[in-house]
Amino acid sequence: MKGSGRTRMAWAAICALSLTATAALNTATTGSVGAASTRHSASMGMLSASQCAANKAAGTITYVSPFGFDASAGIIDVFAAEKLGYFADMCLNVGFVTNATDVNELVSSGKAQVTNEGSAADTLQAIASGAHMVGIETSGNTSDYAVITNRSITSLKELDGKTLGYYSILPVAIREMLTAAGVNIATVKLIADTNYNPTQVVQGTLQGLQAYQSNQVITLGAANKPFNEFTPQQFGITGTYNVMTVNATFLSRHRQSVADFMRADLRALHYCIKYPSACVTIEGGYAKAAGAPFTSSHENSVWALERKLTLSSSLPGQGLGVQTNAEWKPESNALKRYRLVTTVPKLTSAEDVTLVAGLYKGKTLVWP
Repeated sequence: MKGSGRTRMAWAAICALSLTATAALNTATTGSVGAASTRHSASMGMLSASQCAANKAAGTITYVSPFGFDASAGIIDVFAAEKLGYFADMCLNVGFVTNATDVNELVSSGKAQVTNEGSAADTLQAIASGAHMVGIETSGNTSDYAVITNRSITSLKELDGKTLGYYSILPVAIREMLTAAGVNIATVKLIADTNYNPTQVVQGTLQGLQAYQSNQVITLGAANKPFNEFTPQQFGITGTYNVMTVNATFLSRHRQSVADFMRADLRALHYCIKYPSACVTIEGGYAKAAGAPFTSSHENSVWALERKLTLSSSLPGQGLGVQTNAEWKPESNALKRYRLVTTVPKLTSAEDVTLVAGLYKGKTLVWP
């Protein structure tokens, strides 16, 4: 997942899928991922001629995956929307980048248009640091973060004076966990980790490590490695996970095209929730075409957990992906409380709460 909070690319040894390789990838995988790969044509007349023309005129919408071919919410659905022809139905041309290390820079500069951040807090921190983007969809009102520790650490309080690895920026949710557990954060030896290898806590190289419930926890569990896991939920800490973000200028100039991008993506999300293994197979087909590693058993476990998170933590009475200022407010307050940014961006400008909400009638996604 992703951006400043979810970039986990080194651990997965992700390979490239460049902007120019998108057409070749589609050709290579068409018809190779089974019955779920049904494609549609924009000639079916799903949109008005004027909107179809406007979407084509918007040009290629480039999606930058912050974690390659991970079967996570916000990634698996974008690949599925492409393969199932939903973007084509919306007269959209979508390109993919799967190996970028400067995700926010690409989107902020306008060289790409769409990516994901790990949470509302991650998004707000990126914007506070100058990223020119807006959050348009939030997958769930919960956190996917975790802290994993050596088996000898039985409470977070025991991290006082010990080492804790983190990726890029220590997430707000983890700071809140440590505070709730009574940890004296000033005594914790925070170490910026660059190899994303969770076995470090098993080997004792690190006593604690920032992790994702849907990644490192699954990896260690599958390998039957001894470790302890602590989650925000155990401490009553709310959060968010997977925020879809878009270049702010592109959104202002092509708002309906962005809405149609999300309409196609959310249709694919609903499909992937109903047919989870089919979507993992679709993404695996893209990974194979790009020469990237893809372990189906692991990715099926990743999507099983994130599928559950998405279904269990959507806002009451709202469609999947709908977000509100109130949902982001706790993380905004936490950024201010811990003084992690000089100025916390205003929620009214950092997130668009009407774009995805406008795609639903009640909890039903409107598909033209």
